[in-house]
Amino acid sequence: MNNIFNVYIEGFNLTGDLYQDITLFFTLNNDQRTLEHTLNVADEAKRIAERFEIDPDKVIQASLLHDISNVIPVSKMLNAAEELSIEILDEERKYSRSVHQKLSKCMAQEIFNITDDEVLSAIESHTTHKSNATTTDKILFVSDKISWELPGEHTYLQEMRTKVYENEIDQAIMIYLNHIWDQRNKLKLVHPWLIQAREELLLKIS
Repeated sequence: MNNIFNVYIEGFNLTGDLYQDITLFFTLNNDQRTLEHTLNVADEAKRIAERFEIDPDKVIQASLLHDISNVIPVSKMLNAAEELSIEILDEERKYSRSVHQKLSKCMAQEIFNITDDEVLSAIESHTTHKSNATTTDKILFVSDKISWELPGEHTYLQEMRTKVYENEIDQAIMIYLNHIWDQRNKLKLVHPWLIQAREELLLKIS
């Protein structure tokens, strides 16, 4: 394991129960907010997987691990990614936190011993989505978004929830991708993976 992670795993040992391990990990790192969000995402992902009649184990694993890099301060994320030899796109350098999904994938591998490519793929793309997505990718992406409890009215989130529970997950994803695309001139970054995923879905849905 890379020494960069030592500060985040002091007193941490795997038990084999991922729920227990994640709870301990975030508790040791004083991040109850991310823990609460993580558990909500896992619950949502389980419900969606069951609606699609697929084994929920992989989406639950991915959900529990998707934001583990939140324990790294945003100001240190790019440096951490560089030290870990993670590929950083030029666009990602404009907004440090954009690499957190890649950092979470690396931490899932190195700290939690995750080797399943499908789980790792979902973690790595949970913020931006990506083209050629698997069902696990899609479920984590959507679960992460519709689990948000944001102040005020956010109609796009309710529209996403409606599409998910009509078993139209691609349309739910498209609602979010369009929401980001419509704000592209105001945002620090519209990730290339998101653009590619949106273009692919536009062709598929049309």
